[in-house]
Amino acid sequence: MPTDVRRVRLLITDLDNTLYDWVSSFVPAFYEMVRVAAGLLDVREEQLLDDLRVVHQRYRNSEQPFALLETASVQTRLGMMTRADQARALDPAFHVFNAARRKHLRSYPGVIATLECIRKTGCAVVAHTEAVVENIIYRLDALDLLRYLDRVYAPEGVGIVHPFPEQLARFNSAKQKLRALPATHRKPEPTVVDDICHDFSVASSETVYVGDSLSRDVLMAKLAGAIAAHAEYGTRRDAQLWQQLVRVTHWTEEDVQRERNLQAQSMDVAPDLVLGEFSDLLRPYRTPNGSTRLEFVSH
Repeated sequence: MPTDVRRVRLLITDLDNTLYDWVSSFVPAFYEMVRVAAGLLDVREEQLLDDLRVVHQRYRNSEQPFALLETASVQTRLGMMTRADQARALDPAFHVFNAARRKHLRSYPGVIATLECIRKTGCAVVAHTEAVVENIIYRLDALDLLRYLDRVYAPEGVGIVHPFPEQLARFNSAKQKLRALPATHRKPEPTVVDDICHDFSVASSETVYVGDSLSRDVLMAKLAGAIAAHAEYGTRRDAQLWQQLVRVTHWTEEDVQRERNLQAQSMDVAPDLVLGEFSDLLRPYRTPNGSTRLEFVSH
């Protein structure tokens, strides 16, 4: 059978567990921080984990920067200090966190080469995430991925209270690529894709959205009329690391129920193509009538 061709003028990619393995980077670093901090504070690790989950749920984010400083354990023991002095007292914990994060953070195989290839065609390449901007900028900078992205779309946020705000200055140039989306635009709301397509004057039918979540990324892409590429490789997670992440999740019972509803809604929604690795975007994929190849062209 002949191979059909679908023209693509815009690639939108999720970030965490799509361009890099976020779980394998964050979770070991987080638990190293907890181990050291518990010793410094003379509290049980389980107590500190409970405290951190409370903070995560307050911010509705499991990766809230400097959440440790807002835990009940820290406020009880170091509450009389300034935020900067609290951070200094717990510096060994933040140090092991940063060291472990650097050690484990890696882009998935083929990501950079594939992005380079697509960029050479003139196709627009943007990222979309619901993660905290400061964390995203750190990862994109550390992995040298920003150069391949025309823009990075992230939800509006209240920002972070950094104990040493001057340290954020090094990310100022990177933030020039940021575009804020309304906080109400949550996956799988198709207006997310619609807004991005509008910015680039590209039809959703000529847009590929890549993401690891069937109930959020794939469903959103299909609802918007875009080509949905499921980053299946991003769902291959270490079971123990996943359970450790769930232990401190920001999800409330309401969030759990919402996810169940989304999963039920996405049961009958199939991606247009399934990626065993990111570079599969450049290979033909099977369709009911044969096979199709994505042709990335200038936007």
